Amino acid sequence: MKAHILVGLLASFCFMSSCAQHQKQQPKNPKTTTTLPTAVEDINSGNMVAAISAKVKRYDEEPLYYIRIGKENCIIEVLVNDMPVYKSYELSNLASPLRINGSILNSGIQTVTVRMYPVGDLIKEAYEYGETITQLGDASTVSIRVIQLDKQGAMGLNDEVELLEHQSPTTDANGEVFAGTGLPFYEYTFEFYAKVPYDISQNSWGDAADLSTVDQDILEQKMLDYYKSFLKEYKKGNKDFIARKYYQSFYVQAQAYYKSKEEIQEMWDEELELLNNPTVKPQPVKDYELVFYAHGEIAFLRLKTKDDFFYRNECAGMVKAIEYGEEYETFFGLYLYAPKKGYSKKEFTLIMS
Repeated sequence: MKAHILVGLLASFCFMSSCAQHQKQQPKNPKTTTTLPTAVEDINSGNMVAAISAKVKRYDEEPLYYIRIGKENCIIEVLVNDMPVYKSYELSNLASPLRINGSILNSGIQTVTVRMYPVGDLIKEAYEYGETITQLGDASTVSIRVIQLDKQGAMGLNDEVELLEHQSPTTDANGEVFAGTGLPFYEYTFEFYAKVPYDISQNSWGDAADLSTVDQDILEQKMLDYYKSFLKEYKKGNKDFIARKYYQSFYVQAQAYYKSKEEIQEMWDEELELLNNPTVKPQPVKDYELVFYAHGEIAFLRLKTKDDFFYRNECAGMVKAIEYGEEYETFFGLYLYAPKKGYSKKEFTLIMS
């Protein structure tokens, strides 16, 4: 997946090509159909899109949830159901609404968490005056509107349904003095209700073990093994291996956004652009810290906080590549969970969320 950025289920499968030499003398049966894989080990680059498309359910009503974010005098990170969905380390605001269905696994109460930080040197760098700001001030504020659209509708601004608007906490009657004034960090959470026709809570990170209770040395080693293996095969351009790793993650996203087969193919084609790039060079997995999301059910190797905001909260699994003569970095969304089925604190399998 392209810069800044963020695997399967499916039983036996026989490729026509692999059987071809044994069938050359036999006439083709016009009624023969291609069987989709039903086990993750049978997923490959050629059948992943069809396998996911066959599982995705479509509905008469397909609600999509978005948040519109406005902020002043702060930089922020936003999580939905304790999964990161947005970060802004600039003075400017997000112009378009941010879709969040990917973090909504089923109907019910959803949580939005906002983390606020001072702007540091951003004002000084932008306007060449002022001082370094290390604390949040009275005028620091975040406003978030939760809106709903329907995928089947026109999806124009007039089709939006605003569910609620929430502002960062204040201490005065007029709502003008920020409650976190004087602090270097402030976090708050609010809730909203979402009604979706799907339920993928039992086939995703919604039914995962609490990795925060695992021996951290064991977990870290398993995480490292996963990251290094992923990067090694990515360098090789091993499309089938990468398809298997992405399968479950792609399925959750495809169902949450009611994607058509063509849209799922676009997701995979985007990945293949980088995967087919011969200049891909994996970077060492280092200078990281083990952090948890989804209330301990997802583990992530995050680059340790650096002064350069470009690397802040990014994945320690990354590659460099050259495109149009320019080198760029791509950070993968290797957020991993362990299914409860077959789980023990010493033996567990990690899957990309």
